[in-house]
Amino acid sequence: MGYKPMSLDHVNIFVRNAERSLAWYTDILGLHTQDISRHADGRMRGAFLACDPGHAHDIALFEVGEEAGGPEKNQVGLNHVAWRMASLDDLADIYRRLQERGVELRVADHTVSIGVYFSDPDGNGLEVYYELPRSEWKQDRPFTGGGAKGRFPGPWDAALRQTTVANG
Repeated sequence: MGYKPMSLDHVNIFVRNAERSLAWYTDILGLHTQDISRHADGRMRGAFLACDPGHAHDIALFEVGEEAGGPEKNQVGLNHVAWRMASLDDLADIYRRLQERGVELRVADHTVSIGVYFSDPDGNGLEVYYELPRSEWKQDRPFTGGGAKGRFPGPWDAALRQTTVANG
């Protein structure tokens, strides 16, 4: 079955200012800069970033100019880009970093995973999350199987309680 993709590999998004976005993504997510694309006059056109320096890129950021409109709610298009964290402790670390930097966020317990949702400076949706190993799901389907929430204690406990009250 050679026509089946091996995996989802990278995403390419438009940003208003490539230099500003490069600084933000490397500071907030700690991504490694693999390459920079430049216009003939030397201005940055785009940046290629990776979680693992051994991989060409996970995300590319291409500049479209300061006057560009941002993503709008309830329009067709990309909802968010997600990065899976290696451990719940790693997710807690990045959650604290986001809070320290004043990034607005929300948290969702998906029973088999917990996600922290936020946006980059241009309004592009992002998520960092931790997912239980498949053997620990305790349900056949990851999202429609019901499942027990509250399996992910961490610095987000108060935020999750507020979400439960608001949705309850």
